[in-house]
Parts: sequence; C-alpha cells; structure tokens
Amino acid sequence: MEITAIALARFVAFVETLDLNPQGIAYFPNMIPALVERYGFLKFPQKLEDFDESKGVTFEGGRFENITVRQIQVFSHVLVAETASSTSDSERIIEDALTWASATFGLHYRPGMIKRKAYVSQVIFHSDHLLDKLHPVLLKISALINSRVPKYFGRELEYRPAGLTISYDPGSIKNGTSAFSIEPRAEIPYSEHKYFSTAPLPTEEHIELLALLEKELNPPQ
Repeated sequence: MEITAIALARFVAFVETLDLNPQGIAYFPNMIPALVERYGFLKFPQKLEDFDESKGVTFEGGRFENITVRQIQVFSHVLVAETASSTSDSERIIEDALTWASATFGLHYRPGMIKRKAYVSQVIFHSDHLLDKLHPVLLKISALINSRVPKYFGRELEYRPAGLTISYDPGSIKNGTSAFSIEPRAEIPYSEHKYFSTAPLPTEEHIELLALLEKELNPPQ
C-alpha cells in the first residue's frame, strides 16, 4: 500500500463556547487581528453576520509552524479544525489556539476540558486489487453481471467490486461520526488501483486500519 495524499484531516472538539467564555470577558471581534497575525488566515470574520455561531464562525487559509490550516470553524457547541496533513495536526491547532487565547484574552480553557472528540480522516492510496480480494463470491457476481449486461445494454462494461462501507445505524443517533469506507478514486481507471478512503479515526489509525486490511487480504503463501 502506498499513501499518495491526505485529502482531509478534520478534528472536532465538543465544547460549548459559553463554557470557554462564561463571563464574557473575551470579546471575539477583538481577538480577530491577533488570530490572523498568529495563524496567517487569508479569510476571516469581518462583518457582524460573520460571527453567527449557529452557522459557524470561519477562518480559512492559515499556517501554523509547518502545518497548513485549511479551515477552523467555531460553532456554539463544537470547534472544528481541518488541515492537509493529519488529524493530530488539526487537534494540535485547536489545543494551541485555546491555550494561547486563554493566556492572551482570558478564555476559560484548561487541559482535559474537551471530553468528546470526533475525527474524519480521508486518504488517497494505491493498493493492488484490494477490493477484488474481499471475497471470491464478489468476483463471481461481477463475472455474472459482465456476461449479462451486454445483452441488454448493447456493449460490454467491466463490472468489479467498487466499494466497502462499514457504518453505524443512522437511526440510532443524530449527527454521529463518519463511516469507514473504501472506493475507487473518482475519474481514475480501475486498472490504476487508486482508492479513496474515509474513516472516523485519527489519520495514523486510519492508515493502520488500511494496512491491516491489505495484510489480511494478502496472506503469506
């Protein structure tokens, strides 16, 4: 397996902004210039309507040390950070911003305050015939479809296993985490064995999971 790109590394911290600023000491608009200077955001709140936490107060196009910050959003009950490197980097951005803002502007943040977290990791990778090896019956079904479709469609099409999804019951909870999925990379021929995968895990654990799947599907001969 070869990881070719990190498509998305999102960290979600479940914490109320009221808990971070219980007495209103920190005035958000006053923090903007310092946030822009610290992280170099190219897009940031500038008008009154930009500070609506129900829609998300959004910062985009920033930089922290060697990390590209795609986006940070502040909602009334969650903080969201997205980078182009890893979810651990995204989490570090949130930790740094809260620690810094507490020392500089009087936010009421302390380590361990964030009790619930969520991750969305999306990676692009190469792996030889990964989905074809999930189960032999899938190839049998593919062959059967390939033999019958031309009779109806008038030309041959190559059907192959094209996805794997593992998810929770969406009826059991509202707004849960993402599913684990693998699918061929969009607009890339199957013959290139290039895949796109999403997982509700930190980036490092996501990659470990893909490596485990590949190993289990390719046992030593």
